[in-house]
Amino acid sequence: MLNIDALQQLKSLKKDIKDSKEIVQGIVKGSNSRFGFVTLSDGKDIYLSPDEMLKVFPGDEVEIEVQKDSKGKEFGLIEKLIKSHLKQFVGKYVVKGKAHFVDVDAAGMSRWIFIPPNKRGSAQENELLHCRIMQHPIKNGKPQAEILKVIGSVNKPGVERDYVICKHQIESDWDNETLAQTNSLSEQTIIEQQQGRQDLRSLPFVTIDAASTTDMDDALFVEATENGWKLKVAIADPTAIIASGTALEKTAFKRMTSIYFPDEPLAMLPESISTQLCSLLPKADRLALICEIEIDPTGKLGAYKIYEATIHSKAKLSYEEVAAFIDAPDETHALKVDAEVASILQTLSTLTAILKQWRADNALISEDRPDYRIRLNEQKKIAKIDVIEQNIAHAIVGECMIAANRCAADFISQSSTPGLFVTHGGIRSERQSNVLDVARSRWGDETPENLTEKENYVKLVRLAQQDKSLPPIRSIIARQHERSLFSTTAKPHFGMGLDAYTTFTSPLRKGNDFYIHRLIKKLINAEPATVLSDNELMQLQEQTFIARRALNEMEQWLKCQYIEPLTDQTFEATVVRMTSAGCQVRINANGIEGFISTKAMPVKYSFDPNLMTLTSKSKDQFMLDQQVNVSLDSIDWKRKQIQFKIAQTVSQDAAEKA
Repeated sequence: MLNIDALQQLKSLKKDIKDSKEIVQGIVKGSNSRFGFVTLSDGKDIYLSPDEMLKVFPGDEVEIEVQKDSKGKEFGLIEKLIKSHLKQFVGKYVVKGKAHFVDVDAAGMSRWIFIPPNKRGSAQENELLHCRIMQHPIKNGKPQAEILKVIGSVNKPGVERDYVICKHQIESDWDNETLAQTNSLSEQTIIEQQQGRQDLRSLPFVTIDAASTTDMDDALFVEATENGWKLKVAIADPTAIIASGTALEKTAFKRMTSIYFPDEPLAMLPESISTQLCSLLPKADRLALICEIEIDPTGKLGAYKIYEATIHSKAKLSYEEVAAFIDAPDETHALKVDAEVASILQTLSTLTAILKQWRADNALISEDRPDYRIRLNEQKKIAKIDVIEQNIAHAIVGECMIAANRCAADFISQSSTPGLFVTHGGIRSERQSNVLDVARSRWGDETPENLTEKENYVKLVRLAQQDKSLPPIRSIIARQHERSLFSTTAKPHFGMGLDAYTTFTSPLRKGNDFYIHRLIKKLINAEPATVLSDNELMQLQEQTFIARRALNEMEQWLKCQYIEPLTDQTFEATVVRMTSAGCQVRINANGIEGFISTKAMPVKYSFDPNLMTLTSKSKDQFMLDQQVNVSLDSIDWKRKQIQFKIAQTVSQDAAEKA
């Protein structure tokens, strides 16, 4: 038995050994192979061998010892698991001999996890599962999991939606407290809340939306004045009947957004609220938050005020109906409305052109992107994909909402209370020098000196919009953008060319808009407002990203199924993204995207990171916006990625017209 002195010496020896090691902390990152890396706080990656990767999961926070091999290359040895974030996950049931596993669907994961016999339940091979980690691999490299739920067979109708909801842990059922509060609300609640509001029920507000829309957030009324126009944007007011801190509000912030899964949306608020009590239905008294704006003949926004009111929408109009009426108001097929509504639609059309021109002259207008609507059949698979054509009615709603949102941002920024703004930083900092190099080669001294100021960014984009040469610099700029983010302070939105921006025009569908409603009403009534903490802001932002990822994953899965049998077809497509490995293309007719790898091409291509082009020795070239003919090559079902191959390259003339 060791005495006290010997124990102390042993402890000291262990400490000396540990102190002599280079010990660092980082986050495990997987790869497409069995090896991985640990990313340190400074961004440096340390290699982990396949044997070391067996001890950890991607995303784990670990402590490693950094060593060097005989060639001086650094590698890491796992010393300690600090924290593992992989608790629950989804995947496919795999049987290999007598052993049963789950093929894990998680970022960077390229391994199966064993499921013990007593944790398998009645699951069958190839079924999709929701599982929980029982044993981390840190000690012996052998993780174990238990099955929490069988999501369903890969052939089950609608399994794609169920799967992504489970994968991203999205709330899909209403808890009892939320249901009880919802059931306590009725038309009588609307009547009770009308007291103290301005009565605008005599004004002929109209809603313009998709024909199938039932959760109508906004309605419009406009009248000409001696100095231009007075626009009233009425926004549905769910905060009038949903008290602060209640189960319904907590549910709204937890879900954060309605997710418009094809044919079966997942709403942020219960249907009786979002499509009935708070929806701005025609011929019904509804509570609204009004943004009333004076607009001069140049389209400049003047004085505005935001207040609570009651409205009575006169008509629910579709985009197609309104567009047909404005284009040909006297045609027999045109929308049949009374003279008052007809006059409002014509005035809105005139005002929209003026508002759009002001933004073109004083801010920025993004080019319309193609949009698509997926339609499912009875088996919950894609029946067809429609192209959504943007028309004058879409522009009317868009310009009126932007005007109201600009006023809301200004209103909050004028107060001393932190708000919830939508910010955009322009071009990513690490790509600004590349963009400026291209710009200087095109425009010389006209090029702004730096892109950290909004005014310089606006100047750059305007120059790009006028430049018709190839490769298209306007598209090169668009591919280098930062992601829009939330902020509690007013910061520029470079992409729109505005000093401040927020959104409050979709409170039935978006949690940040719901929050802005609550905040504005507190400011209007001189009441103390709840301020978001940095952690709360981050959670709201992340929940929005999660919802977007879930929708994209479901749609991509369906698109893979849809295009798989079309191997003998050729599609006209547009190049939308460029990398050194190849290019991403979008089929013009249906919006399906896939990758064309340079490895599959008969000749080698060199990549220009500034111009974002791929060029062969014979000067064949791929660039952004180029039109190409493609056909299906293969589908990576593990990652739900589509691989295309070139069928025929269309002429450069077509690229210039893109």
